[in-house]
Amino acid sequence: MSEQALSPQGRPRELMDVAVGPGTMPQAWRASAAWRLLVRREGRRYLVGLGILWLLLGMVIMPAGVSFNPGKAYQGSLIVLMYLPALCLAFAERGRLWRELWRLPLFRVFLLLLAWATLSLLWAHLHRPGDELGRLLSVMTFVLAWQLWDADGEDYMSMLLFVGGIAVALCAGYYCVTFLVHPDPADMGRIAGEGTIAATNYAAALMGAVTIWLSQLRLRTRRLVVLRWTAIALLLFFIVLTHTRGVWLALGACVVTAPMWQSTPIRRWAWAMAAMLVALAVALPLHLLTERGMSLRPELLSQSLQQIVQRPWLGLGQGAPITLWVAGAAYTHSHNLLTQVTLELGLPGLALTVAMWLMVGWQGWRHRQELRGRILLGLWVYASVVLQFDMPQLLDSPRPGWILIWLPFSLAIGMAMRERAASRPDIMSR
Repeated sequence: MSEQALSPQGRPRELMDVAVGPGTMPQAWRASAAWRLLVRREGRRYLVGLGILWLLLGMVIMPAGVSFNPGKAYQGSLIVLMYLPALCLAFAERGRLWRELWRLPLFRVFLLLLAWATLSLLWAHLHRPGDELGRLLSVMTFVLAWQLWDADGEDYMSMLLFVGGIAVALCAGYYCVTFLVHPDPADMGRIAGEGTIAATNYAAALMGAVTIWLSQLRLRTRRLVVLRWTAIALLLFFIVLTHTRGVWLALGACVVTAPMWQSTPIRRWAWAMAAMLVALAVALPLHLLTERGMSLRPELLSQSLQQIVQRPWLGLGQGAPITLWVAGAAYTHSHNLLTQVTLELGLPGLALTVAMWLMVGWQGWRHRQELRGRILLGLWVYASVVLQFDMPQLLDSPRPGWILIWLPFSLAIGMAMRERAASRPDIMSR
């Protein structure tokens, strides 16, 4: 891999051009030192990449706790594989990554949101406020980890998304076979996964997000293309078995809007996906779309608005318990991102969240000719629909909502860094 930086005079210099100057060290020694630095740098990068990959796969296969929260084993493994490495590397080179990020308006809005959420702990009256601080730190760490992994060209990002997508699709295929061969009456005819995706809606939302980014990747060989579309077929089949209408609507929105930012060759794939979705819709019995009505969403919205009016400015506080009584049952969240954020963080939190999300979408639109921009826009449109019906946890432990919110955000941050960087955006320690 070619590594370049700019000398004080603006001349491109190679990694091997050390400060001691030519002639002070034999050429072979200089080459050997550069090679050792490159190997160490790539080793650190792959450790962070492994942590991000495990973040995705752990959601699908690792046991979860109460309310589908990540289990202790999963959280502990993430501390070792992603949190600690990312935090250590983020402070390398006297905090170069932090200095690069601080220049970005989008990142400053993100920091304001985290600061407001932290301040809200003062009136949340939690028994263990440290848990919420840990959740806020984990969100920050994921954003840092993605910048460390995706610091160079598109190959690193594509490799991780492709490998992760294929692995999730294999899990989806396994869950489909298990569901069809050994159906569980408790599932009420709707498939779910394990761990954090043991809830039907959560599982469908994650599979839909993976479908979106797999359909966008550029692949060099026909075998990889066949593998990609086989994986997408498995993911879509899983989504069909969930009977989750919000995810179907979100995928339909992506298919309709994709031609606005896709290049001509990619449009053919968009039309192929549209044909697959239409075929699946025709094959589904109509009663699956109508038998559950509105799933109490209007009633939950009404109850949420009533509680928001009681504390519109401060909210209940980050992580404060919420109880919404609808149809004689207690619900612990509003099934809508915007109302949930307002319940917890008040109108200031809502304003920061909306501003951040609009900035993410704008960043994707400005870079719609690039691979990152197309993946970002696809996930942004998809998440904008799905999050109106479920998964409203914005600042929480790793769960499928992270992929819908913080992956697009991290992609937007990376593109903003490249715009401002005067040289190659290499933020890994040399």
